[in-house]
Amino acid sequence: MLEIANDYLKPGITPSRMVGISYSIAVFVPDVNDFFDNDPSSSADLNDLKEEFESYGHQFHMATHTADLTPSSSAYRLLNEKKIDAAVIFDPFVGDSLVEELMNRGIPYLITNGRNYDAAQNYIDYDNRKGAYDVIHYLYGLGHRRIGMIAGPSEHLVNENRLRGCRDAFLQLGMPWNESNVLMGAFDPAHGHQAVKKMLAEQPDITAIFAFNDIIAFGAMKGLAELKLRVPKDVSLIGFDDLKLSEFMMPPLTTVRRFRYDISQLIVKMLTELITNKNISEVNISLKTELIERESCAKVTVREE
Repeated sequence: MLEIANDYLKPGITPSRMVGISYSIAVFVPDVNDFFDNDPSSSADLNDLKEEFESYGHQFHMATHTADLTPSSSAYRLLNEKKIDAAVIFDPFVGDSLVEELMNRGIPYLITNGRNYDAAQNYIDYDNRKGAYDVIHYLYGLGHRRIGMIAGPSEHLVNENRLRGCRDAFLQLGMPWNESNVLMGAFDPAHGHQAVKKMLAEQPDITAIFAFNDIIAFGAMKGLAELKLRVPKDVSLIGFDDLKLSEFMMPPLTTVRRFRYDISQLIVKMLTELITNKNISEVNISLKTELIERESCAKVTVREE
């Protein structure tokens, strides 16, 4: 008996393989052409998730979807053509109808990378709202009162969550909220490059910029250099995600770290529980973020003309 147990408990032998159970898991991502090319953080998360599911012997199916889930969408076809045991909605839209569709079909699901704070949903997600809230408080503590935000796509919940975190902080700190201080666009460097030039042309008194991901911040850093503005002496710059490259920028980028190495294991284990344990009514797991202070932010100084 001990020999048999030891054989099963060798590294690489997972519980699902021991009992011959393999689930069919659908992972839905936004229907955006440049989603993977422009967002390496999300690409890394998805790759980790795929490897984790497959290490447990599960089948991994990925499909794209839009907010309104049309019958012609890749997501709708996957739901109709295959028997799906459970689903992960990665980076959902504002007003996303996919959750309701999964619930109507009785398919267990989890949301990640952008939950709805105002609705009852199953999620395992980073607290993007709190992470953005901490950014504004950090910049305020350095004396910044004119803060610009280069945000992502308005229709994505992860962007809305970070935007709401900023609003919460402005309100709590007694600073006036101005929509003109927010420029939305794609999560890519070109948006950061163009937006920072537009923002400072219209509001040259801005002293700090919060880019809603590191990729946007990289583009903004290039734009600031072209404007002959020094980071952080003239303009402080902060990102979100803590990509590996952020530490090696000139100057090294202050950013918000997400502990992505934990989340794939949690998602796989909890999704399996949702499939097998019918007594679980709702899963709500919020993971912390951490502000990583480097050299791209400084106290406010008088900008030289």
